[in-house]
Amino acid sequence: QAPLHFLRALAGSHRLNFGAMLAVAHTRRALQLQRQCITVVAAPALRRNFWNVSLPVLGGPGGAHVTKYHIVKPGKDGVEWDDFLIALPEREHLASFTKEVPLFIRYLKVVTDQEGRPEAFQAFMERAKSGLVVESDVYITTEELLAVMWKNGYSESERNAVQFTFPSDYKFHYPELSVLFDLAEEDTYKFCMRTRMEESHIGELSWDQVKRKGFIRDHWLTFGVGLVIFKYFPFFNYYFGVKVFGTSMWCYTMWTGLNRFIAKTCRRNEYMAAQKTAQDVMEGEDSIVSSMRRFANDAKCVEYLGTFKADTESKIATYRGALAAKMKEDLAERALKQLQAIAAFEAGMGAAMQELVVREAAASFKDKFPTDKALQDKAFSSAVKSLSGAQVTASDCPVASHFEAAFKSLQGVDLATAKADAKGSLAERVAFAQQAKDAEFRQTFMVTSAEAAEVKSLASKAKTADGYDFGKLAPEASDRLDALYTSINAKVGYAMPDLVAKPIPQTSDPAANTYIEQVNSQLAAMGTQLRQARLTAFVSAF
Repeated sequence: QAPLHFLRALAGSHRLNFGAMLAVAHTRRALQLQRQCITVVAAPALRRNFWNVSLPVLGGPGGAHVTKYHIVKPGKDGVEWDDFLIALPEREHLASFTKEVPLFIRYLKVVTDQEGRPEAFQAFMERAKSGLVVESDVYITTEELLAVMWKNGYSESERNAVQFTFPSDYKFHYPELSVLFDLAEEDTYKFCMRTRMEESHIGELSWDQVKRKGFIRDHWLTFGVGLVIFKYFPFFNYYFGVKVFGTSMWCYTMWTGLNRFIAKTCRRNEYMAAQKTAQDVMEGEDSIVSSMRRFANDAKCVEYLGTFKADTESKIATYRGALAAKMKEDLAERALKQLQAIAAFEAGMGAAMQELVVREAAASFKDKFPTDKALQDKAFSSAVKSLSGAQVTASDCPVASHFEAAFKSLQGVDLATAKADAKGSLAERVAFAQQAKDAEFRQTFMVTSAEAAEVKSLASKAKTADGYDFGKLAPEASDRLDALYTSINAKVGYAMPDLVAKPIPQTSDPAANTYIEQVNSQLAAMGTQLRQARLTAFVSAF
Protein backbone atom coordinates (compact mmCIF):
# COMPACT_ATOMS: atom_id res chain seq x y z
CA GLN A 1 0.00 0.00 0.00
CA ALA A 2 1.45 3.36 -1.02
CA PRO A 3 2.08 5.59 1.99
CA LEU A 4 -0.21 8.39 0.77
CA HIS A 5 -1.97 8.64 4.14
CA PHE A 6 1.36 9.07 5.88
CA LEU A 7 2.26 11.93 3.50
CA ARG A 8 -1.15 13.47 4.04
CA ALA A 9 -0.63 13.38 7.81
CA LEU A 10 2.76 15.04 7.47
CA ALA A 11 1.36 17.70 5.15
CA GLY A 12 -1.50 18.40 7.57
CA SER A 13 0.92 18.66 10.46
CA HIS A 14 2.91 21.34 8.62
CA ARG A 15 0.10 23.53 7.35
CA LEU A 16 0.70 26.03 10.13
CA ASN A 17 3.81 28.10 10.08
CA PHE A 18 6.63 26.22 11.82
CA GLY A 19 7.57 29.28 13.89
CA ALA A 20 3.98 29.71 15.07
CA MET A 21 3.86 26.05 16.02
CA LEU A 22 7.00 26.45 18.15
CA ALA A 23 5.53 29.55 19.83
CA VAL A 24 2.37 27.64 20.73
CA ALA A 25 4.52 24.76 22.00
CA HIS A 26 6.54 27.21 24.13
CA THR A 27 3.35 28.58 25.68
CA ARG A 28 1.99 25.12 26.39
CA ARG A 29 5.31 24.05 27.92
CA ALA A 30 5.41 27.15 30.16
CA LEU A 31 1.87 26.45 31.41
CA GLN A 32 2.76 22.82 32.09
CA LEU A 33 5.84 23.83 34.06
CA GLN A 34 3.78 26.33 36.08
CA ARG A 35 1.19 23.67 36.95
CA GLN A 36 3.93 21.22 37.91
CA CYS A 37 5.56 23.77 40.20
CA ILE A 38 2.18 24.40 41.89
CA THR A 39 1.34 20.72 42.40
CA VAL A 40 4.71 19.56 43.73
CA VAL A 41 5.34 22.31 46.28
CA ALA A 42 4.64 19.92 49.13
CA ALA A 43 6.87 17.13 47.72
CA PRO A 44 10.60 17.65 47.09
CA ALA A 45 11.83 17.27 43.51
CA LEU A 46 13.76 14.14 42.55
CA ARG A 47 17.42 15.10 42.61
CA ARG A 48 20.67 13.26 42.71
CA ASN A 49 21.72 12.46 46.24
CA PHE A 50 25.48 12.37 46.81
CA TRP A 51 25.35 10.56 50.14
CA ASN A 52 24.72 6.81 50.47
CA VAL A 53 22.61 6.54 47.32
CA SER A 54 23.51 4.16 44.49
CA LEU A 55 22.09 5.35 41.17
CA PRO A 56 21.79 2.96 38.19
CA VAL A 57 23.35 5.52 35.86
CA LEU A 58 26.54 5.44 37.92
CA GLY A 59 27.26 1.99 36.51
CA GLY A 60 28.60 3.41 33.25
CA PRO A 61 32.04 4.87 32.53
CA GLY A 62 30.59 8.39 32.35
CA GLY A 63 28.88 8.29 35.71
CA ALA A 64 25.83 10.50 36.31
CA HIS A 65 25.06 13.87 34.73
CA VAL A 66 22.54 16.18 36.43
CA THR A 67 20.78 18.44 33.96
CA LYS A 68 19.71 21.99 34.77
CA TYR A 69 16.22 20.56 35.32
CA HIS A 70 17.58 18.38 38.16
CA ILE A 71 17.07 15.21 36.16
CA VAL A 72 19.81 12.58 36.25
CA LYS A 73 21.09 11.26 32.92
CA PRO A 74 24.04 9.03 32.07
CA GLY A 75 27.18 11.11 31.57
CA LYS A 76 28.79 10.98 28.13
CA ASP A 77 31.89 12.62 26.78
CA GLY A 78 31.09 15.60 24.54
CA VAL A 79 27.31 15.46 25.23
CA GLU A 80 25.03 18.00 26.90
CA TRP A 81 21.42 17.15 27.86
CA ASP A 82 18.59 19.64 27.35
CA ASP A 83 14.85 19.82 26.75
CA PHE A 84 14.19 19.98 23.00
CA LEU A 85 11.06 22.10 23.46
CA ILE A 86 12.93 24.76 25.43
CA ALA A 87 16.31 24.62 23.68
CA LEU A 88 14.90 24.39 20.11
CA PRO A 89 18.15 22.88 18.80
CA GLU A 90 19.29 23.19 15.23
CA ARG A 91 20.14 20.06 13.30
CA GLU A 92 23.88 20.58 13.68
CA HIS A 93 23.47 20.93 17.45
CA LEU A 94 22.25 17.34 17.88
CA ALA A 95 24.61 14.60 19.01
CA SER A 96 25.16 11.79 16.52
CA PHE A 97 26.03 8.11 16.90
CA THR A 98 26.47 5.03 14.72
CA LYS A 99 23.50 2.64 14.77
CA GLU A 100 23.59 -1.04 13.78
CA VAL A 101 20.42 -1.95 11.89
CA PRO A 102 20.53 -5.67 10.91
CA LEU A 103 16.88 -6.29 11.94
CA PHE A 104 15.62 -3.27 10.03
CA ILE A 105 17.58 -4.24 6.89
CA ARG A 106 15.97 -7.69 6.83
CA TYR A 107 12.51 -6.14 7.21
CA LEU A 108 13.28 -3.47 4.60
CA LYS A 109 14.34 -6.17 2.13
CA VAL A 110 10.90 -7.78 2.34
CA VAL A 111 9.05 -4.44 2.02
CA THR A 112 11.07 -3.15 -0.95
CA ASP A 113 10.74 -6.49 -2.79
CA GLN A 114 6.94 -6.36 -2.42
CA GLU A 115 6.76 -2.71 -3.50
CA GLY A 116 9.29 -3.05 -6.34
CA ARG A 117 11.89 -0.61 -4.93
CA PRO A 118 15.18 -2.56 -5.08
CA GLU A 119 17.20 0.59 -5.83
CA ALA A 120 16.03 2.13 -2.53
CA PHE A 121 17.20 -0.96 -0.65
CA GLN A 122 20.58 -0.93 -2.40
CA ALA A 123 21.06 2.78 -1.60
CA PHE A 124 20.21 2.23 2.09
CA MET A 125 22.50 -0.82 2.24
CA GLU A 126 25.38 1.23 0.83
CA ARG A 127 24.70 3.94 3.40
CA ALA A 128 24.41 1.58 6.40
CA LYS A 129 27.05 -1.05 5.55
CA SER A 130 29.49 0.51 8.04
CA GLY A 131 26.75 1.60 10.46
CA LEU A 132 23.99 4.15 10.08
CA VAL A 133 25.12 7.56 11.37
CA VAL A 134 22.06 9.40 12.75
CA GLU A 135 21.16 11.98 15.37
CA SER A 136 20.57 10.00 18.53
CA ASP A 137 17.25 11.58 19.59
CA VAL A 138 15.51 12.16 16.26
CA TYR A 139 13.26 9.11 16.29
CA ILE A 140 9.82 7.72 17.04
CA THR A 141 9.18 4.56 19.02
CA THR A 142 7.42 1.43 17.83
CA GLU A 143 4.23 2.35 19.71
CA GLU A 144 4.22 5.83 18.18
CA LEU A 145 4.72 4.42 14.69
CA LEU A 146 1.87 1.94 15.16
CA ALA A 147 -0.40 4.77 16.33
CA VAL A 148 0.45 6.87 13.25
CA MET A 149 -0.14 3.89 10.95
CA TRP A 150 -3.54 3.26 12.58
CA LYS A 151 -4.54 6.91 12.15
CA ASN A 152 -3.58 6.82 8.46
CA GLY A 153 -5.58 3.70 7.63
CA TYR A 154 -2.95 0.99 7.39
CA SER A 155 -4.33 -2.53 7.57
CA GLU A 156 -4.05 -4.71 10.65
CA SER A 157 -1.70 -7.13 8.86
CA GLU A 158 0.71 -4.28 8.05
CA ARG A 159 0.66 -3.03 11.63
CA ASN A 160 1.13 -6.58 12.96
CA ALA A 161 4.15 -7.02 10.68
CA VAL A 162 5.82 -4.04 12.33
CA GLN A 163 4.66 -4.96 15.84
CA PHE A 164 5.83 -8.58 15.68
CA THR A 165 9.11 -7.79 13.94
CA PHE A 166 10.46 -4.97 16.09
CA PRO A 167 10.60 -4.85 19.91
CA SER A 168 8.48 -2.30 21.72
CA ASP A 169 11.53 -0.20 22.66
CA TYR A 170 12.93 -0.02 19.14
CA LYS A 171 13.65 3.50 17.90
CA PHE A 172 12.89 4.30 14.26
CA HIS A 173 15.18 7.16 13.26
CA TYR A 174 14.23 9.45 10.42
CA PRO A 175 16.43 7.80 7.70
CA GLU A 176 14.73 4.48 8.44
CA LEU A 177 11.26 6.03 8.20
CA SER A 178 12.25 7.77 4.99
CA VAL A 179 13.31 4.61 3.16
CA LEU A 180 10.57 2.44 4.71
CA PHE A 181 7.67 4.70 3.65
CA ASP A 182 9.41 6.27 0.62
CA LEU A 183 9.33 9.80 2.06
CA ALA A 184 11.73 12.73 1.99
CA GLU A 185 14.20 12.72 4.87
CA GLU A 186 13.47 16.38 5.61
CA ASP A 187 9.80 15.55 6.26
CA THR A 188 10.56 12.56 8.47
CA TYR A 189 13.16 14.61 10.37
CA LYS A 190 10.61 17.37 11.11
CA PHE A 191 7.98 14.82 12.14
CA CYS A 192 10.35 13.06 14.55
CA MET A 193 11.50 16.37 16.07
CA ARG A 194 7.92 17.51 16.53
CA THR A 195 7.05 14.20 18.26
CA ARG A 196 10.01 14.52 20.62
CA MET A 197 9.20 18.16 21.41
CA GLU A 198 5.59 17.28 22.21
CA GLU A 199 6.90 14.72 24.69
CA SER A 200 9.24 17.34 26.26
CA HIS A 201 12.08 14.99 25.47
CA ILE A 202 15.42 15.67 27.15
CA GLY A 203 17.91 14.64 24.50
CA GLU A 204 21.59 14.72 23.68
CA LEU A 205 23.23 17.81 22.23
CA SER A 206 26.78 18.18 21.01
CA TRP A 207 28.73 20.05 23.68
CA ASP A 208 31.10 21.57 21.11
CA GLN A 209 28.14 23.13 19.31
CA VAL A 210 26.12 24.43 22.27
CA LYS A 211 28.81 25.44 24.76
CA ARG A 212 29.28 29.10 25.46
CA LYS A 213 31.99 30.73 23.36
CA GLY A 214 34.42 33.30 24.80
CA PHE A 215 33.52 32.71 28.45
CA ILE A 216 36.95 33.88 29.67
CA ARG A 217 36.52 37.20 27.90
CA ASP A 218 33.02 37.61 29.34
CA HIS A 219 34.16 36.75 32.87
CA TRP A 220 36.97 39.29 32.97
CA LEU A 221 34.90 41.90 31.19
CA THR A 222 32.36 41.44 33.97
CA PHE A 223 35.16 41.79 36.51
CA GLY A 224 36.43 45.01 34.95
CA VAL A 225 32.99 46.62 34.63
CA GLY A 226 32.07 45.55 38.14
CA LEU A 227 35.32 46.98 39.53
CA VAL A 228 34.67 50.34 37.85
CA ILE A 229 31.05 50.47 39.04
CA PHE A 230 31.55 49.21 42.59
CA LYS A 231 34.35 51.60 43.41
CA TYR A 232 31.75 54.35 43.92
CA PHE A 233 29.89 52.31 46.51
CA PRO A 234 30.60 52.93 50.20
CA PHE A 235 32.66 50.34 52.10
CA PHE A 236 34.22 49.18 48.79
CA ASN A 237 37.96 48.96 49.07
CA TYR A 238 40.99 47.42 47.41
CA TYR A 239 40.81 44.20 49.41
CA PHE A 240 37.25 43.41 48.39
CA GLY A 241 37.64 44.46 44.76
CA VAL A 242 40.88 42.67 44.02
CA LYS A 243 41.15 39.91 46.58
CA VAL A 244 37.54 38.82 47.10
CA PHE A 245 35.83 39.71 43.85
CA GLY A 246 38.87 39.00 41.65
CA THR A 247 39.68 35.67 43.31
CA SER A 248 36.05 34.62 43.10
CA MET A 249 35.94 35.44 39.38
CA TRP A 250 39.18 33.52 38.81
CA CYS A 251 37.80 30.46 40.60
CA TYR A 252 34.56 30.68 38.63
CA THR A 253 36.49 30.91 35.34
CA MET A 254 38.65 27.88 36.19
CA TRP A 255 35.60 25.87 37.24
CA THR A 256 33.77 26.75 34.02
CA GLY A 257 36.71 25.66 31.88
CA LEU A 258 37.77 22.53 33.75
CA ASN A 259 34.68 21.11 35.44
CA ARG A 260 33.76 18.76 32.54
CA PHE A 261 37.34 17.51 32.20
CA ILE A 262 37.72 16.91 35.94
CA ALA A 263 34.33 15.24 36.18
CA LYS A 264 35.09 12.97 33.20
CA THR A 265 38.47 11.96 34.68
CA CYS A 266 37.04 11.27 38.13
CA ARG A 267 34.12 9.25 36.74
CA ARG A 268 36.38 7.25 34.48
CA ASN A 269 38.78 6.43 37.33
CA GLU A 270 35.86 5.58 39.60
CA TYR A 271 34.37 3.28 36.97
CA MET A 272 37.74 1.55 36.34
CA ALA A 273 38.28 1.11 40.09
CA ALA A 274 34.79 -0.38 40.41
CA GLN A 275 35.47 -2.74 37.54
CA LYS A 276 38.78 -3.80 39.09
CA THR A 277 37.11 -4.36 42.46
CA ALA A 278 34.33 -6.38 40.81
CA GLN A 279 36.90 -8.48 38.96
CA ASP A 280 38.82 -9.12 42.19
CA VAL A 281 35.58 -10.08 43.95
CA MET A 282 34.63 -12.49 41.16
CA GLU A 283 38.08 -14.07 41.15
CA GLY A 284 37.90 -14.43 44.94
CA GLU A 285 34.48 -16.05 44.70
CA ASP A 286 35.74 -18.43 42.00
CA SER A 287 38.69 -19.36 44.22
CA ILE A 288 36.39 -20.01 47.17
CA VAL A 289 34.08 -22.17 45.05
CA SER A 290 36.99 -24.16 43.60
CA SER A 291 38.36 -24.70 47.11
CA MET A 292 34.97 -25.84 48.35
CA ARG A 293 34.62 -28.27 45.46
CA ARG A 294 37.72 -30.13 46.64
CA PHE A 295 35.85 -31.00 49.84
CA ALA A 296 32.51 -31.72 48.18
CA ASN A 297 32.81 -35.49 48.67
CA ASP A 298 34.33 -35.46 52.16
CA ALA A 299 31.06 -36.70 53.65
CA LYS A 300 31.35 -39.88 51.59
CA CYS A 301 34.77 -40.79 53.03
CA VAL A 302 33.27 -42.77 55.92
CA GLU A 303 31.10 -44.73 53.50
CA TYR A 304 34.07 -45.48 51.27
CA LEU A 305 36.23 -46.56 54.24
CA GLY A 306 33.54 -48.99 55.36
CA THR A 307 33.83 -51.01 52.16
CA PHE A 308 37.50 -50.25 51.48
CA LYS A 309 38.84 -53.67 52.53
CA ALA A 310 36.33 -55.73 50.54
CA ASP A 311 36.68 -53.51 47.49
CA THR A 312 40.46 -53.66 47.66
CA GLU A 313 40.58 -57.44 47.99
CA SER A 314 38.24 -57.95 45.04
CA LYS A 315 40.13 -55.46 42.91
CA ILE A 316 43.51 -56.98 43.83
CA ALA A 317 42.28 -60.41 42.78
CA THR A 318 40.99 -59.01 39.52
CA TYR A 319 44.25 -57.14 39.03
CA ARG A 320 46.31 -60.28 39.52
CA GLY A 321 44.27 -62.17 36.96
CA ALA A 322 44.52 -59.33 34.47
CA LEU A 323 48.27 -59.05 35.08
CA ALA A 324 48.79 -62.78 34.47
CA ALA A 325 46.72 -62.63 31.28
CA LYS A 326 48.68 -59.62 30.09
CA MET A 327 52.01 -61.32 30.80
CA LYS A 328 50.87 -64.41 28.91
CA GLU A 329 49.79 -62.31 25.95
CA ASP A 330 53.08 -60.39 25.92
CA LEU A 331 55.09 -63.61 26.15
CA ALA A 332 53.23 -65.23 23.25
CA GLU A 333 53.54 -62.09 21.15
CA ARG A 334 57.26 -61.75 21.86
CA ALA A 335 57.94 -65.43 21.06
CA LEU A 336 55.96 -65.17 17.82
CA LYS A 337 57.94 -62.11 16.74
CA GLN A 338 61.20 -63.88 17.53
CA LEU A 339 60.19 -66.93 15.47
CA GLN A 340 59.16 -64.66 12.60
CA ALA A 341 62.56 -62.95 12.79
CA ILE A 342 64.33 -66.35 12.66
CA ALA A 343 62.23 -67.47 9.67
CA ALA A 344 62.95 -64.18 7.89
CA PHE A 345 66.67 -64.58 8.57
CA GLU A 346 66.72 -68.16 7.21
CA ALA A 347 64.76 -67.13 4.12
CA GLY A 348 67.24 -64.34 3.56
CA MET A 349 70.10 -66.81 3.94
CA GLY A 350 68.63 -69.07 1.20
CA ALA A 351 68.19 -66.21 -1.26
CA ALA A 352 71.62 -64.88 -0.45
CA MET A 353 73.11 -68.36 -1.00
CA GLN A 354 71.78 -68.55 -4.57
CA GLU A 355 73.13 -65.12 -5.37
CA LEU A 356 76.41 -66.04 -3.68
CA VAL A 357 76.92 -69.19 -5.80
CA VAL A 358 76.52 -67.25 -9.04
CA ARG A 359 78.68 -64.37 -7.87
CA GLU A 360 81.46 -66.65 -6.56
CA ALA A 361 81.44 -68.76 -9.76
CA ALA A 362 81.89 -65.61 -11.82
CA ALA A 363 84.63 -64.39 -9.47
CA SER A 364 86.51 -67.72 -9.71
CA PHE A 365 86.37 -67.58 -13.52
CA LYS A 366 87.80 -64.06 -13.49
CA ASP A 367 90.60 -65.16 -11.17
CA LYS A 368 91.40 -68.34 -13.17
CA PHE A 369 91.22 -67.13 -16.78
CA PRO A 370 94.36 -64.87 -16.79
CA THR A 371 96.61 -67.74 -15.56
CA ASP A 372 95.06 -70.84 -17.23
CA LYS A 373 96.57 -71.42 -20.75
CA ALA A 374 94.14 -74.24 -21.59
CA LEU A 375 91.15 -72.03 -20.72
CA GLN A 376 92.50 -69.26 -22.94
CA ASP A 377 93.06 -71.64 -25.89
CA LYS A 378 89.56 -73.03 -25.44
CA ALA A 379 88.12 -69.53 -25.52
CA PHE A 380 90.10 -68.71 -28.72
CA SER A 381 88.99 -71.87 -30.51
CA SER A 382 85.38 -71.25 -29.41
CA ALA A 383 85.55 -67.77 -30.87
CA VAL A 384 87.02 -68.98 -34.20
CA LYS A 385 84.39 -71.69 -34.40
CA SER A 386 81.66 -69.17 -33.75
CA LEU A 387 83.01 -66.87 -36.51
CA SER A 388 83.12 -69.74 -38.99
CA GLY A 389 79.42 -70.29 -38.50
CA ALA A 390 79.71 -73.67 -36.83
CA GLN A 391 77.57 -74.51 -33.81
CA VAL A 392 79.29 -73.95 -30.46
CA THR A 393 78.28 -76.46 -27.78
CA ALA A 394 78.38 -75.95 -24.01
CA SER A 395 81.52 -78.07 -23.78
CA ASP A 396 83.25 -75.83 -26.32
CA CYS A 397 82.38 -72.56 -24.46
CA PRO A 398 84.89 -71.89 -21.64
CA VAL A 399 82.39 -69.86 -19.56
CA ALA A 400 79.60 -72.43 -19.74
CA SER A 401 81.95 -75.31 -19.06
CA HIS A 402 83.49 -73.47 -16.10
CA PHE A 403 80.10 -72.74 -14.53
CA GLU A 404 78.95 -76.31 -15.13
CA ALA A 405 82.08 -77.70 -13.51
CA ALA A 406 81.75 -75.28 -10.59
CA PHE A 407 78.15 -76.24 -9.96
CA LYS A 408 79.02 -79.96 -10.12
CA SER A 409 81.75 -79.38 -7.53
CA LEU A 410 79.07 -78.32 -5.00
CA GLN A 411 77.18 -81.62 -5.23
CA GLY A 412 77.62 -83.76 -2.11
CA VAL A 413 79.62 -81.11 -0.24
CA ASP A 414 78.69 -80.39 3.43
CA LEU A 415 79.13 -76.62 3.66
CA ALA A 416 79.04 -76.70 7.44
CA THR A 417 82.16 -78.93 7.69
CA ALA A 418 83.92 -78.10 4.42
CA LYS A 419 87.08 -76.06 4.37
CA ALA A 420 86.32 -72.36 4.24
CA ASP A 421 88.49 -70.16 2.06
CA ALA A 422 87.48 -66.81 0.59
CA LYS A 423 89.97 -67.22 -2.30
CA GLY A 424 89.68 -70.98 -2.85
CA SER A 425 87.40 -73.09 -5.02
CA LEU A 426 83.70 -72.40 -5.42
CA ALA A 427 82.82 -74.93 -2.70
CA GLU A 428 85.32 -73.36 -0.32
CA ARG A 429 84.05 -69.87 -1.06
CA VAL A 430 80.43 -70.86 -0.54
CA ALA A 431 81.38 -72.69 2.66
CA PHE A 432 83.13 -69.55 3.89
CA ALA A 433 80.03 -67.43 3.28
CA GLN A 434 77.72 -70.06 4.76
CA GLN A 435 79.76 -70.43 7.93
CA ALA A 436 79.84 -66.60 8.31
CA LYS A 437 76.03 -66.54 8.10
CA ASP A 438 75.81 -69.37 10.67
CA ALA A 439 78.04 -67.40 13.04
CA GLU A 440 75.84 -64.33 12.61
CA PHE A 441 72.73 -66.44 13.30
CA ARG A 442 74.21 -67.86 16.48
CA GLN A 443 75.30 -64.42 17.62
CA THR A 444 71.84 -62.96 16.99
CA PHE A 445 69.47 -65.69 18.14
CA MET A 446 71.51 -67.96 20.43
CA VAL A 447 73.25 -67.56 23.75
CA THR A 448 76.99 -67.67 23.16
CA SER A 449 79.45 -69.51 25.33
CA ALA A 450 81.14 -66.23 26.26
CA GLU A 451 77.86 -64.84 27.56
CA ALA A 452 77.17 -68.04 29.53
CA ALA A 453 80.65 -67.97 31.03
CA GLU A 454 80.24 -64.30 32.00
CA VAL A 455 76.93 -65.04 33.70
CA LYS A 456 78.47 -67.90 35.65
CA SER A 457 81.38 -65.70 36.70
CA LEU A 458 79.09 -62.96 38.01
CA ALA A 459 76.86 -65.52 39.73
CA SER A 460 79.84 -67.02 41.55
CA LYS A 461 80.63 -63.60 43.05
CA ALA A 462 77.09 -63.35 44.44
CA LYS A 463 76.94 -66.97 45.68
CA THR A 464 76.07 -67.54 49.33
CA ALA A 465 75.49 -70.60 51.43
CA ASP A 466 71.73 -70.71 50.85
CA GLY A 467 71.44 -68.98 47.49
CA TYR A 468 72.53 -65.70 45.93
CA ASP A 469 72.95 -62.19 47.32
CA PHE A 470 73.25 -59.82 44.40
CA GLY A 471 73.64 -56.86 46.74
CA LYS A 472 77.29 -57.94 47.25
CA LEU A 473 78.15 -57.22 43.61
CA ALA A 474 79.98 -54.07 42.67
CA PRO A 475 77.88 -51.43 40.86
CA GLU A 476 79.62 -52.18 37.53
CA ALA A 477 79.09 -55.93 37.93
CA SER A 478 75.46 -55.44 38.95
CA ASP A 479 74.78 -53.27 35.90
CA ARG A 480 76.52 -55.82 33.64
CA LEU A 481 74.39 -58.65 35.06
CA ASP A 482 71.21 -56.62 34.39
CA ALA A 483 72.38 -55.96 30.83
CA LEU A 484 73.04 -59.68 30.24
CA TYR A 485 69.61 -60.49 31.69
CA THR A 486 67.96 -58.11 29.23
CA SER A 487 69.98 -59.11 26.12
CA ILE A 488 69.77 -62.90 26.66
CA ASN A 489 66.01 -62.78 27.27
CA ALA A 490 65.61 -60.71 24.11
CA LYS A 491 67.60 -63.31 22.11
CA VAL A 492 65.46 -66.22 23.21
CA GLY A 493 62.22 -64.25 22.72
CA TYR A 494 61.15 -63.92 26.35
CA ALA A 495 58.95 -60.96 27.30
CA MET A 496 59.97 -59.41 30.61
CA PRO A 497 57.02 -57.87 32.53
CA ASP A 498 57.47 -54.28 33.66
CA LEU A 499 56.33 -54.15 37.28
CA VAL A 500 58.25 -51.08 38.43
CA ALA A 501 56.39 -49.27 41.24
CA LYS A 502 57.15 -45.55 41.27
CA PRO A 503 57.58 -43.84 44.68
CA ILE A 504 54.81 -41.57 45.94
CA PRO A 505 55.81 -37.86 45.99
CA GLN A 506 55.92 -35.92 49.25
CA THR A 507 53.11 -33.54 50.32
CA SER A 508 52.92 -30.46 52.53
CA ASP A 509 51.45 -32.48 55.45
CA PRO A 510 54.16 -33.85 57.82
CA ALA A 511 51.85 -36.58 59.14
CA ALA A 512 51.05 -37.73 55.63
CA ASN A 513 54.75 -37.65 54.70
CA THR A 514 55.52 -40.14 57.46
CA TYR A 515 53.02 -42.60 56.01
CA ILE A 516 54.29 -41.94 52.48
CA GLU A 517 57.86 -42.69 53.56
CA GLN A 518 56.73 -46.04 55.00
CA VAL A 519 54.93 -46.93 51.79
CA ASN A 520 57.91 -45.89 49.66
CA SER A 521 60.26 -48.01 51.80
CA GLN A 522 57.96 -51.01 51.32
CA LEU A 523 57.89 -50.36 47.57
CA ALA A 524 61.69 -50.24 47.49
CA ALA A 525 61.91 -53.51 49.46
CA MET A 526 59.42 -55.14 47.11
CA GLY A 527 61.44 -53.99 44.08
CA THR A 528 64.63 -55.41 45.60
CA GLN A 529 62.92 -58.70 46.38
CA LEU A 530 61.49 -58.95 42.86
CA ARG A 531 64.92 -58.28 41.30
CA GLN A 532 66.49 -60.88 43.58
CA ALA A 533 63.98 -63.53 42.47
CA ARG A 534 64.41 -62.68 38.78
CA LEU A 535 68.20 -62.79 38.81
CA THR A 536 68.22 -65.99 40.91
CA ALA A 537 66.05 -67.78 38.37
CA PHE A 538 68.20 -66.35 35.58
CA VAL A 539 71.64 -67.45 36.85
CA SER A 540 70.26 -70.85 37.92
CA ALA A 541 69.66 -71.66 34.24
CA PHE A 542 73.43 -71.63 33.50
